[in-house]
Amino acid sequence: SRRIGRSPHGSPNLSEGEYADIPGQTTILGAAKFSGKTKNGLGVGILETVTAEERAVIDRGGDRSEEVVEPLSNYFVGRLTQDFREGQTVVGGIFTATNRFLDGTGLDDLHRSAYSGGVDLLHQWKDRTYFVSFNGIFSRVNGSEEAILNTQTAFEHYFQRPDADYLSVDSTATSLLGHGGTIKAGKMAGNWNFEGGVTWRSPELELNDIGFMINADEINHFFWTGYQWNEPFSVFRNMNLNYNHYARWDFGGNNLYQAVNTNIGMMFNNFWRFGTGVTYEHRDISNRALFGGPALRRSKGFANWYFLSTDNRKKVQFNLNATIARGFERNAPRTVAFQSYSLGVTIQPLDAFNISIRPGYNQNQRKVQYVTDREYQGETRYIAGTVDQQTMSVTVRFNLNITPNFTIQYYGQPFISRGRYTKFKYITDPQADFFYDRIYEYSDNEIFFDAESEEYFVDENRDGEADYSFGDPDFNFMQLRSNLVARWEYIPGSEIFLVWAPGITNSEDPRKGLIESWRDGLFTQQPENIFLIKATYRFLY
Repeated sequence: SRRIGRSPHGSPNLSEGEYADIPGQTTILGAAKFSGKTKNGLGVGILETVTAEERAVIDRGGDRSEEVVEPLSNYFVGRLTQDFREGQTVVGGIFTATNRFLDGTGLDDLHRSAYSGGVDLLHQWKDRTYFVSFNGIFSRVNGSEEAILNTQTAFEHYFQRPDADYLSVDSTATSLLGHGGTIKAGKMAGNWNFEGGVTWRSPELELNDIGFMINADEINHFFWTGYQWNEPFSVFRNMNLNYNHYARWDFGGNNLYQAVNTNIGMMFNNFWRFGTGVTYEHRDISNRALFGGPALRRSKGFANWYFLSTDNRKKVQFNLNATIARGFERNAPRTVAFQSYSLGVTIQPLDAFNISIRPGYNQNQRKVQYVTDREYQGETRYIAGTVDQQTMSVTVRFNLNITPNFTIQYYGQPFISRGRYTKFKYITDPQADFFYDRIYEYSDNEIFFDAESEEYFVDENRDGEADYSFGDPDFNFMQLRSNLVARWEYIPGSEIFLVWAPGITNSEDPRKGLIESWRDGLFTQQPENIFLIKATYRFLY
């Protein structure tokens, strides 16, 4: 449902001297949700929403015109479940529909309609000790040839990949039908537990009109097993140890990913907690790293994480999280590929009030990050760079219970992510076993940066004239997300919510520091304010 009320899909194609005022969100004209469960175990959930047509106002020297950037749309979600054997067996189904009214809008690159649905089964036995579950899903999107072509070539699908001989782009198609599902079984009671299964998404599966899906064209196998000590021993109140492994293929049968992982967690007699884990990635091949180009092999990896927290019964509690990951192979540069740290403090001076603050920082240094592609002497140059991306955030929450029926909650997170690119290169052999066999790094006399146009120019044959160019990929993006919620339970089970959600989105000069950018580009800006009212009513029969 987060897709409902999103920012408009379209944007005007402006000429020189034109400016546009584009709505930041789509107006929700009306929405209703009904959910509940009968005494006989029948669960029902229905969501119905209508969003408005949105128009951008275009100004050219005082002359104004309008252009549609989002069509009038209808969203529907329906869900049914039925319990058997006192809830130990559950059968369910879901259906979703998105319908857009595109006539006369000029937005023919959008799906006119999108439908998805599925069935699911959960069966448990021996007092819910063992289980087996299955779900199967389908999707169908309909639209113009342009809309379906966009879907086939979008990031989630990339039918145009030159090494994907099991896929082909159909530029005349006006619909796309996909499927997916998950089968798993396990044991979830007692000291020793396990779970394993397979999940898949066909190349054609498309759920993003109403849901959220990053990748299609995947078959994933997973297995997990663990043992937990629930009785105190030595200095421990409890402890758990687990092992995991993962593998992934695409629908062409190519093995893309292999990894193993183990973790241990414990609580001490003083109620402090500690945990650590390690993951080894033996194989990592990405079908999307070159954004429509061939599959790219990535370096093997090793990651370690840590967690420590103090006694959560105290009025002041601290917790620390850290993750460090390294990529390695025989002739590749050995540096920390990813590191992340966060420190949280929670203060509860009163039973009815608590506040938590969690600053966090992470740094991602990827040696081969796609930038763009260019044609040169009949070949495609997939250009990449070494990116140093630093991200900083502070998450603040507080909860105030004025009465058991009236509460106030706040969430806020200022966030900034800055990326700087160096050591530009192009891909030579994307699946070569060794790092430097996969890339060619431009020398200083082959590439230069023009600050005025903010472009890099490449003279690959070194004849003194640029053979091709590309824009500066550096970025500095920041955002403030927050909401203040007042909740009143006016009768048992029925509530009214008043929500104020101020937000800011901005960008700054990538050459600036993180703190300076935060100060100039975020906290001095005027927020965009959203106000919402939500009411629920619960009835029994």
